[in-house]
Order: sequence, then structure tokens, then C-alpha cells
Amino acid sequence: MKKFTIVALIIVLTVAVALTCCFAACEKADFTIGIIQLAPHTALDKANTGFVDELDKLMKEAGLTVKYKNKNANGDDNNNSTIVGTFMNTDLIYSIATSSSQAAKIKAVEKNIPVIFNAVTDPKQAKLVNEWDAPGVNVTGVSDKSPMAQQAELMGELLAGTAPVVGILYTSKEDNSIVQKDEMKAICEAKGWTVVEKGVQDVSEIQVGLTSLSAANIIYIPTDNMLAENAETLHSANVNSNFKRPIVCGESGMNDKCGVATYGVDYYELGKMAAHMAFDILVNGKSAAEMPVQTQQNGTLSVRKDIAEAIGFTIPQSILDRASE
Repeated sequence: MKKFTIVALIIVLTVAVALTCCFAACEKADFTIGIIQLAPHTALDKANTGFVDELDKLMKEAGLTVKYKNKNANGDDNNNSTIVGTFMNTDLIYSIATSSSQAAKIKAVEKNIPVIFNAVTDPKQAKLVNEWDAPGVNVTGVSDKSPMAQQAELMGELLAGTAPVVGILYTSKEDNSIVQKDEMKAICEAKGWTVVEKGVQDVSEIQVGLTSLSAANIIYIPTDNMLAENAETLHSANVNSNFKRPIVCGESGMNDKCGVATYGVDYYELGKMAAHMAFDILVNGKSAAEMPVQTQQNGTLSVRKDIAEAIGFTIPQSILDRASE
């Protein structure tokens, strides 16, 4: 009797182990992707969600599955390297924002893991790629380069004939922000406009930064991670300032919290674009080194009448008419 019980127990355990292995095998995805996002704010969140939603759709249509290791550095550059280090057994790394992408490149290239970046304004200047059209390394992706010419025209229209004095507020420790500051300055000066600029380091300097731009009659803020994270603080500082001015931001998610109007890129769409690049690498066998960096060609106009009203500014009807089309 005891012998029969032992044999039965062995059979039960064997079946249980087999089922466990079967379930584990069934749950194993075809691909594993590590996602690193620099900070939790609207633009980067959309770039993350757009990527996952679109890649899941593409993989499902192809009869394939993907597993994500999705981690956030919470705005601390020191966390980037540690997080990327946990992705060394993945099939691809999706990095969102410049410093996270730079950390991904350093570690991933050693292991020959392809990297797709997003929310990087100038990947060549950031030393992520050799050239926009021919990356030359196992890294490529999507730039969030703003339609600055459109944004400059918008600033001129917002001031309705008043000579623009553009104040540019940016984070001086973000390469991404400096590149955009320099480009917008060049665009404005080519129009004969006066430009004043102020770089800040962290949220504690926002109020002082705005005050130092008191000579400006309109403020421009690039797609800047630190300032995007603190857009509500920016708005509050502007509302409570003695020099309330209309703000135009580099992207619409940030502008929705502190700006009156902008032409911005759609970060959810940028995420979808990155998903197609990842699919081509993982499924179609394309090389990241040979895939040109992509950009969204035209910005979408958005306006915030409530923010304008809070600072006593009237958005010209011509802009409101276009936004409602």
C-alpha cells in the first residue's frame, strides 16, 4: 500500500512539473524589450504608451508576442546606467529622452543590442548617431525636433504687430534644451527680433529665471525635461509675476499646463513611429545602423484660452479660428 502511495505521489509530482514547464514555455514571449524612460511627464509618457500600443498591435498581427521591462529613472540621470544594466538579456532597448539614450548606447553597443531612442532633439549632437540618415552604429530612433519655424511665426502672430522681444527659458544642463535654445535664437534674430535668454538648473530657479526675462514680451520654452516636469510651477510663477507674459512651449503636453498656444509634435505618434522601427529590426531583420532617424514633419496647433485668461492675455481670433478647424 505504501509502495503504491509513493508511486502515485511521484506520478503526481512529475505531472505537476511537466505542467509547470509547459505553462512557462507557453508564457515565454518571442521578444523581450527593455524600456527606459528618463522622467514621468506627459510627453515622455505618451512616447512610451504609443510605442507599446503600436508594437503590441504589430506583433499580434504577425502572430508574435513581446514582453516589456518598463522602468523609469524618475528624472535622475544617475539611475540610467543601473536600469540599462538590467536590460543586457533583452532583444532591443527603447530609450526615451537624451540622457537615458546615451546610457543605453554605452552599455548596449558592447552587447550588440539594438537601441531605438525617442524624445531626442539632435541625436548627432548627442553623439548617439554618426549621421541622421546613416546612424553607423546599432542605434537609431525618432527625434522630437519641434517645428520651430512654425512656432516662431506663431509668436509673431500672438503679439499682433507688436515687435517681439523673445525670452527663452531653458535648462542649462540639458543638451537637448541648449540645442533648441540656440536654434530658436537664430530663427528669431534672423527676423530682426530681440532675444534674451536664461538658463536654469532646477525647479528652485524657475521664478528667478522668469523674473530675469522681464524685458521680454513673450516667452519660449524648448522641449525640456526638467521644465516639462514642473510646467504647473511655471504657470503659477507666471500668473503670480509682475511681468505676466504669454508662453509658447516646444511641445503641446507641456504647453497645456503653462502655455497659451503652440505648434507641437505628437509624442504618442512619435512612439508609434518608433514601434515600426523596432518591428523592422526584430521581425524583418533590418539593421539599426542603416535606418535613418525619423521626425514628425508638421506640428499640430493647440491653444489654451484658460491659461491666456489667467494672465490677462487675448489670443488673436485668427489663431483661434485655425485651432478649431
